[in-house]
Amino acid sequence: MYESWASTTGRPPQPLDRPVWVDLSAFYGPADDSVAGAEDPPPGGWLVATGRVPGLLKWWARAVDGRWFGKVNFAVCDSYGAVVAEHLAALVPASALTPREADQHR
Repeated sequence: MYESWASTTGRPPQPLDRPVWVDLSAFYGPADDSVAGAEDPPPGGWLVATGRVPGLLKWWARAVDGRWFGKVNFAVCDSYGAVVAEHLAALVPASALTPREADQHR
């Protein structure tokens, strides 16, 4: 029987807060060339959905089929470096995550 940590007298689990790289190509998949208007850049520039971005691994979660996912905080930027979307606790496949030193930059 499953019991939530809140139903016990123990302390709640602490987040991991481990620095990781998120491989956006592995996370978002290959580019889709069939999108209409893909040649016209949106205001503010193109969305950068490839390469690696720094993230913070908060938790691990396991799927019923055995795969591991990290719950990760990370941001996606446009071609000018402005944050377009900030992901909090996004489920990212473990295959798209690699450890990074806390003081490393892109």
